[in-house]
Amino acid sequence: MPFTRTANGRRDLTAKDDSVRFRALIGLLLAALLLGGNALMPRSSEASWSPPTTVWLKDAGHTVDGLFLTAWRAQPELLGKPISEESRTTVTLKNVTVQYFENGALAYTPNDARGADWKVQALELGSAALKADRANLRSVKLAESGSCGTLKSSECRLFKETKHTVKWGFLDYWNAHGGEQSIGRPLTEEFVSDDGWTVQYFERAVLRWKKDKGVSPRAIGTEAAKAAKIKTAKITQPDGVPVYDESLFVEPKADYGVGGMDLGYGPGPQQGGYKEIVVSISREAMWAYEDGKLVISTLVSTGVARSPESSTPVGYFSILTKYESQTMSGVIDDEAYNVPDVPWVMYFDNLGNALHGTYWHNNFGHPMSHGCVNQPMDVAKFMYGWAPIGTPVTILP
Repeated sequence: MPFTRTANGRRDLTAKDDSVRFRALIGLLLAALLLGGNALMPRSSEASWSPPTTVWLKDAGHTVDGLFLTAWRAQPELLGKPISEESRTTVTLKNVTVQYFENGALAYTPNDARGADWKVQALELGSAALKADRANLRSVKLAESGSCGTLKSSECRLFKETKHTVKWGFLDYWNAHGGEQSIGRPLTEEFVSDDGWTVQYFERAVLRWKKDKGVSPRAIGTEAAKAAKIKTAKITQPDGVPVYDESLFVEPKADYGVGGMDLGYGPGPQQGGYKEIVVSISREAMWAYEDGKLVISTLVSTGVARSPESSTPVGYFSILTKYESQTMSGVIDDEAYNVPDVPWVMYFDNLGNALHGTYWHNNFGHPMSHGCVNQPMDVAKFMYGWAPIGTPVTILP
């Protein structure tokens, strides 16, 4: 029969497909017996959650990892997108791990005498930019020093080390974006450049301001990476590294179900994968585990099981393909339908069964699908970023 996508991502089934499902069920039951009956039994473990330590930015084509990830998430507007992977080559510091971003670069300096807060700091690319730009600034008379005069401390700050000030909007931006550690001390007073921008150079950044555009950093990270011949080619998404989304860093609720139902730790991992998804048809529930620890649980909707075509298969599977959005249509149980833009689709077999987000009902905890696993929208989005291709999927009776 022709391969026909339905609203649940399934195709029309044949007698051969029924046989496949039957064998999968028998295989799962045999596995339970071989493991002494424990394969289908709940396993006790302390449920816990932790955010990813590495992410991949799809539009940038680069990863951000560990302490650099923490620093970047604190100042994404200042740093901009990553334009390189981590490297130990830099013209500013030697034998130090660095990563370049559009508007700056981060360095890992665990031995900095200023303490633990300085383990990660921005490179002094602003100083390098000022040195390189001096020839182009001859038409601008740069003040050798500055003074706050009668301005309040909230309006102006004088740095004795450089004899320069930061004032008004630049000072507000400096305070809000990491100050000395991220932007550094001022190297010039602010001035109006030939292109009409008000500009000020700092040790680690160059800030600009124009009416109706606000304050923004100059892309000196891109400039410095090009000058240092840093490799900036995009990379493909590494296996096991999720696509960056800030929701990955928000601890999910242990139970997304209705009525305050406590789903507990669930059946536990069944296939021994580092990451694993387990669905129980009898409980209409799903659990996701990482290294044996519960990451998220939720009520779901599996197949209504009016026929083999509308039944969720039982057995051991894995995520084969993923689509952020897909229109699904077809005929099943003599019903035709078309559902546009089904979100966060993850197919786990070659029969068209998938885990996916569901915007057309909120009746989770009850069979509603024609075979797929319907998930709440927020859960589906989280799972799409969390589960790479190859993640084991176990469907229990």
